[in-house]
This record gives sequence, C-alpha cells and structure tokens, in this order.
Amino acid sequence: MMPEFIPVLGILGLSYLSLALFALAKFGHYKDVFNRPPQPWQSRLLSLFAWLLLALSLSACTQEQGWTYGSILFFGVISLAALLVILTLSFSPKHLPFGIVTGSLLTTTLLLSNFTG
Repeated sequence: MMPEFIPVLGILGLSYLSLALFALAKFGHYKDVFNRPPQPWQSRLLSLFAWLLLALSLSACTQEQGWTYGSILFFGVISLAALLVILTLSFSPKHLPFGIVTGSLLTTTLLLSNFTG
C-alpha cells in the first residue's frame, strides 16, 4: 500500500521544475546561475517547457482530487514550490541546476511509482 502523500510530492516536484524553468527563462536569474545571458531561443524554450510542466502539474492535481479540491491543492503546491525556488535563488543560485536535476529524478520516480503501484 502506497502512502497518500507520494502523489503530492510528485506534483510538488513538477511545480518546482516548472517555476525553476520560468526563473531560468529570465535574464537576471539565468545570468546569476550560469554567468552569461541566455540566448533568445533558450529563453523561449525554457518558458515553453515551464508552461508544459505547469499544465501537467494542474492536470495531476485535478486527476488526484477532482477539479474542486484539485485546484486548491494546485495553488497550495505552487505556493510551496515558489517559496523553494525563491529560497534557492536568494541564497545559492548556483545550486538551482542541481535542484532541477534532483527534482526531475525524484518526480519521475514518484509519479511512475504512483502509476505502477
């Protein structure tokens, strides 16, 4: 039997990835992390993937809880993910890529275990 919080952690990971990609799509944050400005196509690609992950996060919330409670869950998870991205960018922006890689691996594992379990 799988604990009830596993899908929510996967949704939190998706939201964190989405907001981290939104942050990297901006000139200032990208420059803080990589010490160079992003190319215009990089910024557009990061924004596109961020929107896709955000939509996937909303979809996962509504599949998990339905539209009524899923939308409430979505806004709560987005708020927590935004806080985590803000703290990462405020205190150690160089660690954001590490957070993205770790978050993507953890999210993939949690969501796949939810679908197969």
